[in-house]
Amino acid sequence: MGKSMYCEKCGHVGGVLFRKKCRFCGTKMKILSEEMKQKYNIFYGDWFTLLSELCMFDTKEGERRRIEELLSRESDFIMNEVANNPLFSMEDYEKQVQNDRESFYSISQYHKNQILERQAKNLARMQKEKDKQDCIPRCPICGSTNINKIALGSRAVKTAVFGVVGAVDDTGKTYRCDNCGSKF
Repeated sequence: MGKSMYCEKCGHVGGVLFRKKCRFCGTKMKILSEEMKQKYNIFYGDWFTLLSELCMFDTKEGERRRIEELLSRESDFIMNEVANNPLFSMEDYEKQVQNDRESFYSISQYHKNQILERQAKNLARMQKEKDKQDCIPRCPICGSTNINKIALGSRAVKTAVFGVVGAVDDTGKTYRCDNCGSKF
């Protein structure tokens, strides 16, 4: 995980892995102290947890409230700690906040779509398995799936050995159950 940093010009707050410049305005980022992170509770740290949390909201209003709460924490930090800096630009800050808001919504929507796609695939897979199970013939007497088709060769042999009487036993029958011996 990178360091938690903030931009003195536009107020962007985030984790930085490689770049030390703000992704919005290009200004050099400053390290956000642990004291400030805890005081304002602004850095989300674990993005997976945050995204999971945003995806759990079943209403747009719940999702919107959570995103606004996260942004207001940053806003408190910026207004109390950064806004007095001569480099700070309120216009750049408002653009950056709007960009963050849109990013939260688009990332949240992307992950919700991913979840829906996985659910649809799982549902299709489960339906396919169910359909396979439904298509397996079963013995009407004992319910077993341990059945075999009555071969045309065995019918011919019975007819040859026992005559027409031997063939009558298998007339209209397709399967033989290997558990109970019934023919159907």
